[in-house]
Amino acid sequence: MKFIIKHEIKGRLRIHAVQGRMTCAQADTLCWFLGKQEYVTDAKVYERTADAVICYTGSREEVIAVLKGFSYENTNVPENVLSSSGRELNSSFREQLITRVLLHYGSKLIIPYPVRKVWLTFKALRYIWKGLKCLARRKIEVPVLDAAAIGVSVIRGDFDTAGSVMFLLGVGELLEEWTHKKSVGDLARSMSLNVKKVWLKKDDQEVLVNASDIRHGDTVVV
Repeated sequence: MKFIIKHEIKGRLRIHAVQGRMTCAQADTLCWFLGKQEYVTDAKVYERTADAVICYTGSREEVIAVLKGFSYENTNVPENVLSSSGRELNSSFREQLITRVLLHYGSKLIIPYPVRKVWLTFKALRYIWKGLKCLARRKIEVPVLDAAAIGVSVIRGDFDTAGSVMFLLGVGELLEEWTHKKSVGDLARSMSLNVKKVWLKKDDQEVLVNASDIRHGDTVVV
C-alpha cells in the first residue's frame, strides 16, 4: 500500500493512504489488519479522509514495513468482521442527515415561496393523516400533537413554522432509526465471540493455536 506519513510522534503514526475514495469495507479491512499486528496497541481508520492513526510499541520500521506490504486483495478478513461493522451504517445515516439539512435550507433559497407553500401543504398532509388515524383509535399520542402544530401553522399561513416543525420531526425520525439500528449492531458485536486462541486437539494432545489457523475438520476443545 502506498501511503504518506502526515504526522508522527513516538509510538504513534498518522498516515494517509494514496488511493481514490476509501470504501467502508476497505477501512474495516485495514483496521482489522492493523489490529492483528502484535505491536499495534490501537488503530483507527477514517474512510472519509483515507487516514489511519496507529499506536504501536516497538520499532517504527516494523510498522512501516507492514504497511508497505499491506494490500486489500491479499487480506482475508473474517466475514463476521465486515458484516457486523457499524461503519457503513454510520456513514449512510450521516449522509442522509447532511442531505436533509441541505435540502431544507437550500429550498428556501432556490424554490419560490408560492411553490414552497404548495409543497409544504402536501407534505403536511402525511402528518395530519397520522394524527387523524390516532384520534380514530381514541388515543392522544405524539402524532396528534404533531398534526395539531403543523395543521394550525398551515391554516394560519405560517408555512415557515410548519416547514421547520416537519424538518425537525424528520431529523428526529432519522436519528431514532439510526439509534435503534446502531444499538442492535453494538449489542450483536458485544455478544459475539471474540476468541483469538483456541485449544486444538491433535494426536491426543491439546495445543493452543490462533483461532484463524483452525481449518475444516479440526477438533477444538471447548
